[in-house]
Amino acid sequence: MPRLLPAVLLAIALAPGTFVRSQTPSDPPVDVALEQIAEASAVQEPGWRVEGVWEYSAQHLLFGGFSALLAMNNHHLTAFSDRGARMRFVEPDRPQPKPRAGDRHNRARYVVRQLVDRKYARELWDIESATRDPATGAYWLGFENVHAFHRFTNASAADGVRIIDKEVDWSVNSGAEAMVRLADGRFLVIPESGGQALLYPRDPIAGDAPETLTYISPQKGFGITDVKQMPDGRLLILLRSVVWGIPPFEARIAIADLPGADEPQELAPRFVLDLTRAVPPENYEGLAFRDRGDGTLDVWIISDDNRALMQRTLLAKLVLDPKALCKADKVAPAGSDETHQKARD
Repeated sequence: MPRLLPAVLLAIALAPGTFVRSQTPSDPPVDVALEQIAEASAVQEPGWRVEGVWEYSAQHLLFGGFSALLAMNNHHLTAFSDRGARMRFVEPDRPQPKPRAGDRHNRARYVVRQLVDRKYARELWDIESATRDPATGAYWLGFENVHAFHRFTNASAADGVRIIDKEVDWSVNSGAEAMVRLADGRFLVIPESGGQALLYPRDPIAGDAPETLTYISPQKGFGITDVKQMPDGRLLILLRSVVWGIPPFEARIAIADLPGADEPQELAPRFVLDLTRAVPPENYEGLAFRDRGDGTLDVWIISDDNRALMQRTLLAKLVLDPKALCKADKVAPAGSDETHQKARD
């Protein structure tokens, strides 16, 4: 019962809004303010440290609701929202260029509407996941409300759509919450509700039928919100749970191994970081990383403000040493006196 009220409030906050409208390429970008709210700090779990936390803000309907995050070239990040927008910005711990009037390409951070294929302009706006091919710059977005994949060129031009409403048994608000293009060219898609993950043999726009993997949640109540593949092949997974509090969320990071051909076709993530202990609590939904060149990774997470008065758009930077993650350990459940407990076999 104590979780019922925050769950109801979250459902109301996530209900589709009425702000969706058509857009022309001439619409001006929205400038975004930036403020650092936390400095570097240590964390209890091995292999991790926090480098800083920043808050982004803008008085515009396009701003906020960020549910997916990509690491781009030249230390830029791009976040995508369930309001049909994207925010491109320089990593906040890098020098921030001063914008020039009328120059939409020389802004440290700005938001524009994500233009989709005109045929689907009124349907495809609730962006929940994103992945990218670093070799070509092409990227793919996953949508819910209408369950679909949409491919874009490096210049963000629409380049193919696949509607999968009739291929999956997903609810309207629980679709392709997490999607990653794997190093071997396959695409892994995991719905927020878990259950069956989809594994496409190549670009899903090509029309191939996917294989399925059984997704086993590391703890009841935690839904997946994003996934990326680390250089060592393991999956880095962001999860969120609704709890009693303001804001009513808990977030964790987990890792998972992709199953081999002769292994049970399961994904069983293991918790490796309790974000609630490390950074200000929020509705974290987007995850990206950048290789630091020394075996460690910059890990970025961004929050979805749900258009709620008591929530914020936060970006946190963590540094991860993947070698320090012990395969057999996971973060203890909230309320436990133990720092770690053995994962089940």
